[in-house]
Amino acid sequence: MALASGTRVGIYEVTAKIGEGGMGEVYQARDTTLDRDVALKVLPEAFTADPDRLARFQREAKVLASLNHPNIGAIHGLESTEDAQALVLELIEGPTLADRIAEGLIPVEEALNIANQIAEALEAAHEQGIVHRDLKPANVKVKADGTVKVLDFGLAKAATSDASGANATTSATMSLTASATQMGMVIGTAAYMAPEQAKGKPVDKRADIWAFGVVLLEMLGGKRVFEGETASETLAAVMMKEPDWGRLPTDLPPKLDNLVRRCLEKDPRERVRDVGDVRLAMKGAFETMVAVPADTVTAPPMRLWQRPLPALIALLLVAVIAGVGVWILGSAGPSLPATVTRFGVYLAAGDVTDFGDGIALSPDGKTLVYAGTRDGMQQLFLRNRDQMESRSIPGTEGAVFPFFSPDGEWVGFFTNDSLKKISLAGGPPVTLCASGQRQGATWGPNDTIVFSSSAALGLMQVSAAGGEPHLLTEPLPEEGAHVWPAFVPGGEAIIYTSGNTGAVSDKQVNVVSIETGAQQTLVNGAAGMVTHTGHLVFAREASLWAVPFDIEQLAVSGEPAPMLEGVQVNSGTNWAHFTFATDGTLVYLPTTGLSGQLSLVWVDRDGQETPMSMPPRSYLYPRVSPDGSRVAVTVTDQQQDTWVWDLTGETLRRLTLDPGTDRYGEWTPDGQQVLFSSNRDGGTGVYWRDADGSGEAVRLLSDNTLSQFPQSVAPDGNSLLLRRSVGVTGDSDLLLFPLTEDGASAEELLVTQFDERNGVISPGGNWFAYESDASGEREVYVRPFPDADTSQFLISTAGGTAPTWAPDGTELYFVNDNKLFSVPVETDGNFVRGAAAEIIDSGYVLGNQFGRNYDIHPSGDRFLLVKSLGGAGSASSASLHVVLNWFEELKERVPVP
Repeated sequence: MALASGTRVGIYEVTAKIGEGGMGEVYQARDTTLDRDVALKVLPEAFTADPDRLARFQREAKVLASLNHPNIGAIHGLESTEDAQALVLELIEGPTLADRIAEGLIPVEEALNIANQIAEALEAAHEQGIVHRDLKPANVKVKADGTVKVLDFGLAKAATSDASGANATTSATMSLTASATQMGMVIGTAAYMAPEQAKGKPVDKRADIWAFGVVLLEMLGGKRVFEGETASETLAAVMMKEPDWGRLPTDLPPKLDNLVRRCLEKDPRERVRDVGDVRLAMKGAFETMVAVPADTVTAPPMRLWQRPLPALIALLLVAVIAGVGVWILGSAGPSLPATVTRFGVYLAAGDVTDFGDGIALSPDGKTLVYAGTRDGMQQLFLRNRDQMESRSIPGTEGAVFPFFSPDGEWVGFFTNDSLKKISLAGGPPVTLCASGQRQGATWGPNDTIVFSSSAALGLMQVSAAGGEPHLLTEPLPEEGAHVWPAFVPGGEAIIYTSGNTGAVSDKQVNVVSIETGAQQTLVNGAAGMVTHTGHLVFAREASLWAVPFDIEQLAVSGEPAPMLEGVQVNSGTNWAHFTFATDGTLVYLPTTGLSGQLSLVWVDRDGQETPMSMPPRSYLYPRVSPDGSRVAVTVTDQQQDTWVWDLTGETLRRLTLDPGTDRYGEWTPDGQQVLFSSNRDGGTGVYWRDADGSGEAVRLLSDNTLSQFPQSVAPDGNSLLLRRSVGVTGDSDLLLFPLTEDGASAEELLVTQFDERNGVISPGGNWFAYESDASGEREVYVRPFPDADTSQFLISTAGGTAPTWAPDGTELYFVNDNKLFSVPVETDGNFVRGAAAEIIDSGYVLGNQFGRNYDIHPSGDRFLLVKSLGGAGSASSASLHVVLNWFEELKERVPVP
């Protein structure tokens, strides 16, 4: 329906019609609340008249609204009147890419700039499991400043998705007929469909890569790649004809010629699989430069995929061995030229880590230390340049966030309750002071350690010999905690991060003088560190940035510049996974270092594995809904959020959108809500939200003084078993919170001087299992519920963590040595236990003392497990990236005055 100027749609007042969108008319409107202009895309009446279709669209739109990227046109929400439903979109001024192509050939550099921004948008969406499905020049806006915005992400699927089982052919047809009414637009949509999409087959992100290739070739060639008088003829051209490669400019760099051809492979198995690789290829990341004498005559080089396989494998092996060899040889022999070299460092088989608990590099760049798990034990690992394998550091059990002494001979680290150090020459760890919850530490040249602690919002300072810490900085209320400290070279000042909420780019990197205590904000960002070359390096979203820094004046100059993309950054904790040494070596965790390396699988008691179709991500703590139709899971590849996977519709939807850390999802017995922990409002509390994503997250406990985490909901739904982290010790108690009483407070269920956690109530509601270190080793116990003080039963006898019950209450499961064990139990009347038996061997990431990393289906016939895609029981696919002589690149790209 047409909307006249002045028509109100919710809080929006229509001002003008501005065009025809992919699914309806588009209007410019004024947001009367926020006083801003937006675009309203009014959905066709035929669409909104179907309640089921409209409901599906609304669900999809909520997922799409979670996309937040500078190259993606934002979806602000949905609005409705009695007669109309409208999408509220970001209003983007400027022509479409189709308009720009119509003006004539686009120069290679301009086309490359546009294509790179499109690739950035696709990569951000694909990382959240969202495929565009209708990428074309008409869906790309080019603003006056050169910024590219990709529009209508995922709306083709939102408009055509059919939970009732419409097949792919129907979906493809609908995307042709429902998306536009003009023949030119119909043909245009068909012209960018991947062959498998045109055939009505299921599509994935490779369909977007095909469309990207078509758009890039159209920009470079100046005319449509696939044409026909009708939609059917256009689709036939897509499926049967090769593009006219003669349209490519004769001066096109080989990297682009190669890239376009690989994007337009009709067989999706032969096509480039990841748009991140496309983006890197446009920058020449996979090119090998070899010096050839000027008088040497050579045949035209074969493209990568044309080379004989043995030669290709040999080339890759030489490249990897050369890179690792340079790092291993280090400074042995004559000095090598300062050449920037990149390679990966992989985990040893059986080790598990996402490097989220810290990486550290010695000042000379020769020793790497990181936190991880081996044989079920969280500890620190060390890898020297002259060693091909990492080794555990004895005495660092439970350690996280390592950091080096200035001489490289000691490593400091945190445990649950203390700040400690250990000599790399050997010997037991030395406790320096109590620390509690921690977010970084740094060791200065004057043998002073500055660290972040839950004991105070400001930074704490303690002697490296140990003693009583004292406060170094005191934040203002609006600043939030001071975290991730780093000494400035020379030790006269500290760089640190502040900021309560929001994206990483909204946080502040600050400096404080040790002598005067004077503090000032330097740039927006997080996790800053200063190099001896005079640069401040810091994180913004998933990138490293740099700006000149005057070490004497403690001030920055000029504008920050991006240095490195694809770095793992957690906006909930302001933590960026990178570090560097004084010799210029940079080590970082890429966004693909673990993201995309884990999957969820079903495994039955016979060990038969059935993969799930969830996109690979860094999954933790999966929980199957009571009816077995959905899975709540924590995803940690950018920030820790709770997501919900629908097993029927096979969709992954983000449940929590706050920039804080939202994890440990637990279902209510009716499957209507998901409980989770979050630090979004200060402290760490327990929240719940409707499982379908509607409504707002509600905090259940208002106490900000202690950290609380959901553990298990009683079968009757009346009470929640939660874990409370106790003070600076980090030990935990188990509490019981009434879910049916407004304004209720939690009651103590099991409070001792030991650490009790991972509590879970039995299906009958009369027992609860948990783990405790009361014996000196973590073991699993059972007590009556809710009368916990009456008796206690030991379940594991040689170590055990992460218990849970069989759905019928006849078995109790627990983890030991990364293996799953089962214990038969009787819970009616007196509690009786049988002998423990191993049912699943190591081969999966089953959990640690912080949470249970597996679940069981309500039918009791199979387990939901987290698996590394590097192979069963191996996280060797997870890797850190190492860049040698990175400071040379830093000085070239960000010159210091």
